Amino acid sequence: MNARISLGLAAALGAVLSAGCGKIDPITQPAPQSGSADFSRYVATGTSITAGWESGGLVDHHQRQSYAYLFARQAGALSFTIPSVSADGFPPLLQLHSLSPLVLDTLGRTRGTFTNYGQATAYNNMAVPYSLLFDLANETNYYNQFEERNNQFNEIVRHRGTILQDVLSLQPTFLSIEYGSNEVLGAATAGIGTPLVSAQNFDLILSGTLAAIQGASPQTKLALFTVPDVTSIPFVTTFRWFTVDAATFSQPMPLIGPNGPLGPDDHVLLTAAGLIAAGNGIPVGGYNYVNPLQPGNGNPLPNQVVLDAAEAANLQITVDAYNASIRAKAAAAGAAVVDLNGLLKQANSPGLHFQGTTYTTAYIRGGLFSLDGVHPTDLAHGFIANLMIDAVNAHFGAHIPEVNLSASATATASRLAPAARDGKFYPVIEGVEKLCPLPLAPMPVTASLVRASRSRNEAQAHASVR
Repeated sequence: MNARISLGLAAALGAVLSAGCGKIDPITQPAPQSGSADFSRYVATGTSITAGWESGGLVDHHQRQSYAYLFARQAGALSFTIPSVSADGFPPLLQLHSLSPLVLDTLGRTRGTFTNYGQATAYNNMAVPYSLLFDLANETNYYNQFEERNNQFNEIVRHRGTILQDVLSLQPTFLSIEYGSNEVLGAATAGIGTPLVSAQNFDLILSGTLAAIQGASPQTKLALFTVPDVTSIPFVTTFRWFTVDAATFSQPMPLIGPNGPLGPDDHVLLTAAGLIAAGNGIPVGGYNYVNPLQPGNGNPLPNQVVLDAAEAANLQITVDAYNASIRAKAAAAGAAVVDLNGLLKQANSPGLHFQGTTYTTAYIRGGLFSLDGVHPTDLAHGFIANLMIDAVNAHFGAHIPEVNLSASATATASRLAPAARDGKFYPVIEGVEKLCPLPLAPMPVTASLVRASRSRNEAQAHASVR
């Protein structure tokens, strides 16, 4: 789930292990029971989510925390090779310098390398960042798009034919499929409401893809992931559509978008960080919640950093249609459904609970999303792995043990720290308390402001229809 945001995000926000063969670690717990499925040759395919992309790039120590890698280990797969990447990642991972103003970049980091490019067989994790469902069985656009996408296909697919051909060459007994996010994410992160692939075409491609898999490898059992609502990730939800007056901090003031004051259903994207830090989008006299030292200048934010209410609604409708197709096709194919969409909804509210702590989709502090505001942390991958395990167990009558989430709370995403009183251990984000807090303290929003904003948006919508 990338869209074109890795290096581009680093540039936009800048204003403001060594690798191995990728085999799974030894299993030290009781052997799982597979029920009516066979997990000995597990292969995963999908987007950057499945690949283990975090904070703007791939790197070995996160790839080995991906939900697919964790599932392979828990399910007793014989091996699970990955296209492992050395530090500092490919592309280099983002690093956080300041929360107020928000400053992330890759300065000082060096680009890692794919260390087992020469592996004779396909990888067990054949997820390719930036890929679409169309790409699974069609190599037309593998190496002739934008640079970051071309690089990922070159290093992971390696000109060996299609992704699906690589997958089937491993004679998988079990295959997980996670696609659909990039079809809508590219639009969302560019402030556009039109998906790359219509719901009708997605349904047709999914039907053809599953028919091809079942025709070539009828013994392979499947798990299909639903598509998350990309309008509810931190990249889209972190910055509020309003601020308050800088004098009394009591009067709500809408931010200024390309078509005037924003409303409660409009979204300011994370790529607006540098613009807001310079005072853009903040009305004159308004408090600059990204960079309090820079007053608002009243200049509007451009369209590419704002996803308005109508655009967001259209993408949500598309995601719902994608998921209806996925559920219907999964039922027809006898596949398990892993409800990633539902897990993200739960993460948004009320949050995901573990050992007395609630984790949410709040940017940086929530513990579930990495610095790019799009991709899961190691801890979130643990939750996703358990979601997949539960779905597979229920569907195939298997008994795969869940992941120990304490092991997924790593030092690079979130980690275990002793509680002050009861002696328990809680995964927490390391180092955030040493940084300036995000200036996003609760601010009042009056009912009249919300009503006025919605009335204005409705009027604009009617005018555009006419």
